[in-house]
Amino acid sequence: MQTFCGLTTDGMLDYLAAIYKLDKQHERVTTGALATRMSVSAAAASSMLKRLEEGNLVERSNADGITLTEQGRLAALQLIRRHRLLEVFLIQVMGYSWDQVDHEAHALQHSISSAFEDRMDALCGYPTHCPHGDPIPSKDGVMPEEELISLVELTPQDTACIRRVATDDSRILRYLARLGLTPGRTVALQEIAPFNGPVTIERLGSLPALEDESLQVLGHELAGLLFVEPISVKQPAAVLA
Repeated sequence: MQTFCGLTTDGMLDYLAAIYKLDKQHERVTTGALATRMSVSAAAASSMLKRLEEGNLVERSNADGITLTEQGRLAALQLIRRHRLLEVFLIQVMGYSWDQVDHEAHALQHSISSAFEDRMDALCGYPTHCPHGDPIPSKDGVMPEEELISLVELTPQDTACIRRVATDDSRILRYLARLGLTPGRTVALQEIAPFNGPVTIERLGSLPALEDESLQVLGHELAGLLFVEPISVKQPAAVLA
């Protein structure tokens, strides 16, 4: 089994990656939140956290909750890099769809060697993002910073490009693919109904063959999973009299 930063168990790595992702969602990482993320009991999560703390991979405090040490963060990012590279490889080389790759990558991520990882990276053209738009960390554990906002943070008539879809739920991914709402799609926000009501967008550019209408209504929660890069529109120069 390939090791990261001296770790010897797959489970420890999975926990570290989960802690990193929870923290990136601006959540205070607690034992309960981690147990939910890992689909285990609070007792099981607490037992694993004790092992991680003893290995100097996490720190725990009442004020900050669970945080990664520098060593723990590096290990988490190395696993995340491998997982996201596998997702790209599974689509580009193996012909999987974007709603299938998370499960397959999770099954493979602890099995491949560093040499295999490097071959995947080169074969796929050194990708910078996974199929869902998440950035791929560098080999030395640097995660690119991106300034994206949720679709529901736009103002009506704003135009933006979808860059990331913040879910690994295969049902949601299949639905968004049918609608053509995948990374790279340009959309214009038309309306957000009050009190977390429906969100109406216009899909710009060519649409999937099965879609005839450019307007699409999404639930507020679903729209909130789409992270976009606003597109600034230049105002026409004033005409001098």
